[in-house]
Amino acid sequence: MSRHRIRKMRDLVEADLEIMPLMNLFVVLIPMLLLSAVFLELSVIHMAAPGGDGAEADAKESLDLAVHITADAYRVEGNGIEAREFPREDRRDVGATFQLAAYLQTVATDHPDNRAVRIVSQPTTHYDEIIEVMDRSREAGLPEASLQGDQVSH
Repeated sequence: MSRHRIRKMRDLVEADLEIMPLMNLFVVLIPMLLLSAVFLELSVIHMAAPGGDGAEADAKESLDLAVHITADAYRVEGNGIEAREFPREDRRDVGATFQLAAYLQTVATDHPDNRAVRIVSQPTTHYDEIIEVMDRSREAGLPEASLQGDQVSH
């Protein structure tokens, strides 16, 4: 009787696997994944380290344009330009960013040989604020942005 049970179990185990539904799923799934990969967009922000290459950098960056991002204002400073401050209500204040962009455009027009701007942020500055200032400076004609942290304690 034990032989009969073993034979019965062996008969049950010997079954064909149906892999056609799985193959059909892969046939549909793989092209869909490949098509969706086309819609991913990558962007790169080119930046430079503060400082630069000695005398050549000193000649080009004699303006030393800096945008300070504080909790309540944007402050633009540089050698040979009027320091300006643009107060803002909160970090999403669009009016202050447009005023900043207009002033940076004026500075870039007055100093066409300068393409660099130094963005000075505090440790509590949000990433999107830094990106917003970088975008505004690029639009104003200052594409060479460098970042610097502000170590001033209040």
